Amino acid sequence: MRTKIFSMGAVALLAFGLAACSDEPEDQADVTTEETIAEEMPDDTETAEEAEQETSEDAVAGETNETEDAEAADGETESTEEISDEQKQMAIDTLKGIVEDAEKGTVYRFASGFTVGESTREEVYAEISEPEEQAGEFDFYHGSMGQASYQIAYDENDVMKEARYYGTNVERQTNLGGITKEDLLKEIGEPAEERTISATGETNVIYYLGDYELQFILGEDGTTDHVNLLKKSN
Repeated sequence: MRTKIFSMGAVALLAFGLAACSDEPEDQADVTTEETIAEEMPDDTETAEEAEQETSEDAVAGETNETEDAEAADGETESTEEISDEQKQMAIDTLKGIVEDAEKGTVYRFASGFTVGESTREEVYAEISEPEEQAGEFDFYHGSMGQASYQIAYDENDVMKEARYYGTNVERQTNLGGITKEDLLKEIGEPAEERTISATGETNVIYYLGDYELQFILGEDGTTDHVNLLKKSN
């Protein structure tokens, strides 16, 4: 009886051992397969540092795009601020008025129309008042609220010998600031003389109109800074 029990126990132990042996390779195979799959699959998970770097790069790219957009908008603004056709026509009308008055010796839009070589200092003071300032031999009348500026010089007999028209600072592109040498050539023709003013870098474009001399002083930007009207020297 004891021998039978022992035999049964031995058989059970043997069966248990075989089962254990058959289970162990399966577990190892499963682990090996999972590790291999894990190693072969790409790692799409970003670290916190990588995510922060990408966010920073995106922000920089966004700022660059905004800067480029702003510069483009500024370029568009500048182009829209160029002289319009209407403003250019107003400048040309001013030029025509200056020439028309200069042929009669009349100072362009200066009070009721004083004439170089005829009007006196007393007459100007009586109608306009004394100047706010004197610059050398010139009486200086400052413009304001769209009114033009003028400088007037008199000879030893207090007769007006030269008048300088400076135009306006407000909407200047509609008067002198809109007049270029190209406009002078087109509207008046070739000048009688052209001089370079070395002290200022300006150009003096001179026309003779009857008994009078009309000078357009062009700044370095190519537009008219001021206009001089005086009697033509004999």
